[in-house]
Order: sequence, then C-alpha cells, then structure tokens
Amino acid sequence: MKITTRLKFAIAGLIGLSSFNAFFLQAEIARMKEDARILNEAGLVRGGVQRFAKLVLVGQESNDSVSVVNKSLKNLSEDSNKELADLAKNIQVSFDKLQGLAAAYTLNPKLAGQLSIDADAIFVSANKMASSSEQENTDHVNSIRLTAIGLFVTDLAALIAVGIIIQGITKSLNKSTENVSSNSLKISNTLQQQEKLLTEQASSVRTTTSTIEELGAASMRSAIQAESSSSEAQKALNLSESGSETVSRTLDGIIDLRSKVEAIADKIMQLSAQTAQISTVSDLVADIANQTNMLSLNAAVEAARAGEQGKGFAVVAGEVRKLADQSKKSAEKINTLISEVQASINNTVMVTDEGTKTAAAGIILASETAEAFAGIERAINEVFSNSRDISDSSKRQAITIQQAVASINAINLGSQETAAGVAEVKAATNELVETTTQLQLIV
Repeated sequence: MKITTRLKFAIAGLIGLSSFNAFFLQAEIARMKEDARILNEAGLVRGGVQRFAKLVLVGQESNDSVSVVNKSLKNLSEDSNKELADLAKNIQVSFDKLQGLAAAYTLNPKLAGQLSIDADAIFVSANKMASSSEQENTDHVNSIRLTAIGLFVTDLAALIAVGIIIQGITKSLNKSTENVSSNSLKISNTLQQQEKLLTEQASSVRTTTSTIEELGAASMRSAIQAESSSSEAQKALNLSESGSETVSRTLDGIIDLRSKVEAIADKIMQLSAQTAQISTVSDLVADIANQTNMLSLNAAVEAARAGEQGKGFAVVAGEVRKLADQSKKSAEKINTLISEVQASINNTVMVTDEGTKTAAAGIILASETAEAFAGIERAINEVFSNSRDISDSSKRQAITIQQAVASINAINLGSQETAAGVAEVKAATNELVETTTQLQLIV
C-alpha cells in the first residue's frame, strides 16, 4: 500500500473518531439532563407531600402543593423507564388517598397521626425513586469517564501512526533527492566531455563525406537520446509537482485537525465552568439545610413549651429536621462527585493540550516535507532545462559536422570516444529513470 494511501486512511480515521466523540458527548449530556430532570421531579414529590401534610395539620391552604405533586407524578408516570413509571403511578394512588384522608381530618382531628404516617410512607417511596435515579446518574457518569479514556487512547494511537507515516515519507524523499542529484551530476560531466570530443571531431572531419555522414548520424542519435532524457525529466517534474500538492493537502488536513482539537478543549473548559456552577448550587443547598435544621430545633422547643397541643407540631418539626439532614448529606455527596468530575476534566484538558502540541509538530514536519519537494522540483527543472539545451546543442553540432572535413584517424578515435560517452549518458539516464520510478511508487 502506498504511503499516501495509508496517510489518507489515517486522516479519515481521525475525522471519524472526532465525529464519534462529538456524537457520544451530545448523547450522554442529553441522558444526564434526563436523569437530572427525574431526580428533580422526585425531589418535588418528596417535598410537596411533606409540605401538603404540614399545611393540612396547621389548617392552611394546600392547593399549590397538591398541584406540584400531581404535575411531577404525571411527568414521572410517562417516563420511558417502566419501573420508574409504575412506582410513580403507585405513589399517585397513595397521594390521592392521602388527600381524601386530609379532607376527613378537617372533620375529625384525631386522624392527624394517620395522616402523618401515610405522608411518611409516600415520602419513603419518593425517596426510593430519587435514590434510584441518583444511582443511575452516577453509573452514567462513570460510563462517560471510561469511554472518554478509551477514545483518548484511540485518538493518541492514530496521531502516532500519522507521525510515523510522515517520518517515513521524509526519509524516502531525502534518499530519492540524493539519487537524483548524484545522477544529474554524472549526466552533466559526461555531456561536457562529449561536447569537447564533438568539437575536436568537427575540426578533424574534413577528408571523406561518408565519415561525415556517419558522424552526423551519431550526433542525431545523441540528440534523440537527449530528447528522451528531457522527456523523462518532464515526467519526474510532473510527479514532483503532484507530490508537492499532496503534501500541501496533508498540511491542510493536520491544521484542520489541530483546530478541531482546540475546539474540543474549549468545550471541555465550558463543561468545567458549568460543573463549578453546580458546586455553587450544591453549597447553597447545604446552607439551606443547615438553616432548616436550626429552624426545626427552634420549632421543637416551641412545641415542647406548648405542651399537649404542640405534640403534633413537634412531630412535624422532627421530620423537617430529618429532611434537612438528608438534604445536607445529599449536597455533600454531590460536591464529592463534582470534585471527581472536575479532576477528570483537568486530566482531559492536559491530554488535549498534548494533542494540540502533537498536531503542531506534525505541521512542522509537513512543512519541511513540502520544502524538500520544492527542492526536488527545482533540481529536476534544472535537469529538464539542461537536457533541452543538450538536445539543441547536439542538433547544431550535427549540422556543423556535415560541413566539416576531418582526417580518418581523428574520425575513428573520435567515434570510439563518442560511443563511450553515449554509453555513459545512457547508463546515467537509466539510473535517472529508475530513481524517477521509485519516486512515483513513493508518491
């Protein structure tokens, strides 16, 4: 397989991995939003039921709490998770019964104890639903973390493969450039000797017409060979230009890759900022829980002072204190999870920065390769120009030889030396063709 083909596959793989990463992150964020919604709905049910029971016991209006609980239970009962939907429906049935008991309580205050018991039972069910949603959210976060690590390792391996391919291209081009330079020097030296010999022949060939015709034919053959060499040099020049275009496209692809890596880094920084905001909200919840705990203690003290009439209120104050403690523990757990997420984000930022540096190094290597191709193009262009000059010079020499007269001995000696020079030109030209073939296979 050609190096350029492997490089194209590697770049296509990187683009595919980047697209998959973006799609995966979007899907997981949507799933986490859904988990957060369910957890929020469950929290509304827990708080709404307790507030409803409290308002009924103190004889205040409770329609707002009923509306909140019913709306949240309706949303949860329509969730795609069948277990969660069934649990929400059961809680709805229990809450409907609790509303009926609340109506009866207004006529019979002795039902206050049963009202508290039923409200606590609904609270336990809602708390179970919230705990299940919270555990599912934690599992999703762990899944995202493991998958992100795997995707990073894959991206890093692909970048290393691209670097190895580019290094191989550079070594092969350097070797081909050295061969082209060496062969071009041989051709130049040989042709200079041939030009000198042909000049001596032109001054010597004056005796016989037949010998002049033979020398003219030999010179024409030399011109044809020079034209053939010029044609091969033109092909090599075209291949070199094609290689330069390929390196340019490779450089553009690596620059585009670096831009995408930087965009991913920006998204990660935004996620870190959002996580910090969540931590702030969690701290606020913890403060509210502490204040609620203090208020419930004060309420319990006041209920104790009220004597027998304050016992029911003391029970409610105790439940509120328990709820405040649970809220505080939940806030602390959320802060712990956020710290872990932020640590993972920081590691990801470091890795993304390394990826950006690797892409920058790839750009430098591709630029150096482009400069090497440009050097090859200039060298081959000089070979092409020299070959054309040699061809024109050989034709002019053939015309001059036909008009000259030389001695037979000088003709024989010159013919032998010319044949040897032509053989060297042919050998050097063959080596140039082989080198050009190698360059074609590489590109």
